[in-house]
Parts: sequence; C-alpha cells; structure tokens
Amino acid sequence: MELEKTINWSNDALRMRFKNPVFKIAITHLLAKKRQTFVAMLGVTFGIMVFIFQAGLITGFQDTFIEQTINTTANIHIYNEPDRNRPSILASIEADTTRWITVRNQKPKDEKNKIRNAYQIIALLEQHPGVAGVSPFLGTQAILRSGIVQYGGRIAGIDVDKEDLVFHVSDYMTQGDIQRLKTINNGIILGEGLAENLGVKMNDNVSVIATNGTTLDMKVVGINRTGLTEVDRSRAYISIRNARVLLNVDNAYLTDINIKLKDINEAEQLAMEFEKRFGYKAEDWKKANSNIFGVFKIQNMVTYLIIVSILIVSGFGIFNILMMIIYEKLPDIAILKAIGYKNKDIKMIFMIESLAIGITGGLTGLLFGFLLTKFIGSIPLNIKGFVSMKYLEFNSSPAFYIFAFFFALIATALAGYFPARKAAKFDPVDIIRSK
Repeated sequence: MELEKTINWSNDALRMRFKNPVFKIAITHLLAKKRQTFVAMLGVTFGIMVFIFQAGLITGFQDTFIEQTINTTANIHIYNEPDRNRPSILASIEADTTRWITVRNQKPKDEKNKIRNAYQIIALLEQHPGVAGVSPFLGTQAILRSGIVQYGGRIAGIDVDKEDLVFHVSDYMTQGDIQRLKTINNGIILGEGLAENLGVKMNDNVSVIATNGTTLDMKVVGINRTGLTEVDRSRAYISIRNARVLLNVDNAYLTDINIKLKDINEAEQLAMEFEKRFGYKAEDWKKANSNIFGVFKIQNMVTYLIIVSILIVSGFGIFNILMMIIYEKLPDIAILKAIGYKNKDIKMIFMIESLAIGITGGLTGLLFGFLLTKFIGSIPLNIKGFVSMKYLEFNSSPAFYIFAFFFALIATALAGYFPARKAAKFDPVDIIRSK
C-alpha cells in the first residue's frame, strides 16, 4: 500500500515536470508536516519581532536623548578649567641635601574660573563659518531654599535673548515665559524636577544662597522641562545681571561660553580648534556625555547578541525539520532521481522549503514587530530615567526592517543548505536496497 502511494506520488510529480514541479514538491513536503513547519516559522517570526521591538526601543531612546541634548545644551562648551597639577612649593626651592624642609597643609592658590576677554572671544566665534550661535553664561553652584526645604542646584546666569535664540529655551517652558527674566527684576526659572523638590509653583518666592554667602530672594516666573532628568532636577535660570550680583563680580565676568554648531558632527574637530586658539578648555557634547554613550554601546551589543541567538536557534529548528523530512522522504528522493531529477533539483526542493519558512516567518515577524511597537508606543508610561518621556519612543527606521528580514533569510538559507546538500548526495540504489 505504501509503495503504491509512493508510485502514484512519483507519477504525479512526473506529470508536473513542466509546471514547476520542484516548487510544488517542496510545498507538499511543508504541508505534510504542518506542525513542525509552523513551529519553525514561529521561531523566525519571534526572532524578527523581538529584534524590531528591542532595536527600535533602544535606538529610539538613544535618539531622543541625543536630540534633547543637542537642542538644550551646548554643542561645544568653553570654560576655564582649574589647574589640577600645580607644582609644590618645594619644587621652587633649590635642593639642598644638608637641610630638611617640611611644608604642612599646602593650600592651592585661589583661582577664579573667569574667562578673560570673554566678549572678544564671543565676537570671534560668531564670525566662524561653522558656528550657528553663541551664548554667554555665568554659572555657579547654589542652595535654593523654600521655607525649610532646600536643595542644591546649578544657577545659570544667561543673556535671555541670546540663550533663547541659540537653545530655544522658550520651547521647553511648561509654565511662564523666559522674557519675564528681563521684565521682573528678581525673576528665576526653575527646572521642573527642581521645582517639585522644592515644592514651589509659579509666583512663589525662593531664596538663592551662593557659595560666597550672598543671598537673593527671587520670584518663580517660569517652569522649564527639557526632558533631561538630571538637568531638570538641578538647573535654574536667572538673568546674567542677577548672577553677577549673586557672585559679587564685575560686568565682564563670564565662566562659560556655550556654542551651537551648524553641523554637530564637526563638534569634536572644532572643539580642538577652539581650545588651541583661545587657550581655554573646549568640550564637545559627545565627550561631555561619554559615560552615557558608553552605556548605549553596551545596550546595542547586548541587543544584537540576543537577536542573533534567537535566529540561530530558529535556524537549528529549521535544520532539524528539514532533516526529518529528508529521512521520511528517502523513497521519494530515490524515485525522483530514478525518473531523471538531478542532484541540483533535489537540492533546490529543500532550499525552497527553507526559504519559504524564512520568507513567510520573516514577513510575519515584520508585521507583528511593527504592530507591537505601535501598540506599546501608544501606552502612557511617564518614564523618568536619563530622559523623561510620557510615551516610549521607537525608532521605526526602514533599515531595521530590511536588516532583520535579510538576516533571517540568510540564517534560514544556511539552515536549509546543509540538509539540501545531504539529500542531493543520496544514491537511489542505496535507498532502494535499504528498504
């Protein structure tokens, strides 16, 4: 009975010779093992779906962080870095082996972090072809106090018009207006996290205590939210005039120069140029956030390792299924060879089977991955980490979909190649003898 079915199947295959029989034979094999075929396709689908979701999530978060960093902070930050390698007093004394010299509690020289000729440097920077804008900055650490609650923060003394023009501060105001720093003599704008920690809201009063002991009573005229959690928890804007009053310094005193570039990819190169030209430390935005970018690299590495592992496991599943089909269909292979099918035809049958699994599972995985990112991205989560986000941001770059699909196709093709080559090498005489 079994032999009769095999002969009938081979006769049907012969009649389909001129109607793409190789493809039809491959599909027949797959449909004969529906459960195993479905499991193999599910492995490919799951691998691609996880890749689309995880890669989109991680790179979406990274892109959001980079975008907010570029928009709200300096692309290049010029400042006066204190000399940490001051020579010892003993180094200036001539060596004398006949005497013992002891220096107790040597204190570092009190150096101000003022940038000399700051406004002349700003004028030169504004003429540079790669610079989009420059903003003067007077920064200091301070204690902000509201009633019995107090928090340490970074006071940013700014030129209101230039800061808003270069860094679009007004776009990130959740309450109030940055221009009120010009119209209200003692106005202050707090980061959203800092305002929450102090327990203050619009038009409340806070006391700002500088490191030199000077105290200013100020009125909250705005709340700012950049989305960068650490910045929003620590930064407060005041006018540069009030900052000079707080520090008791002259009208030419600046601690920082913040630069916005036309092309952020030139930041590293221009930072080196400005540092050499002006003699002050110039730090580009990537170097300033190097620790976070190091975390990003590890995240990307782990993501790709996970996805590769899933697809390799899927490949082994396809390999096992095709090997099972080959051994079950040995009589069919013998008959096909006996009626004129060549080794390349047998190999093609099993390659078609593996690619059919890869293509079907791959397309399904792309669809499910896309739907999953859209669904999760629509759920409000109010996340606060490096970046504050109401919704998860996904990177839906077509490059991810193309890479995932072709990687899965290659993995399944390799998983099918070795069983296909093995099937093509079988000798029909040996198969018939073994039966």
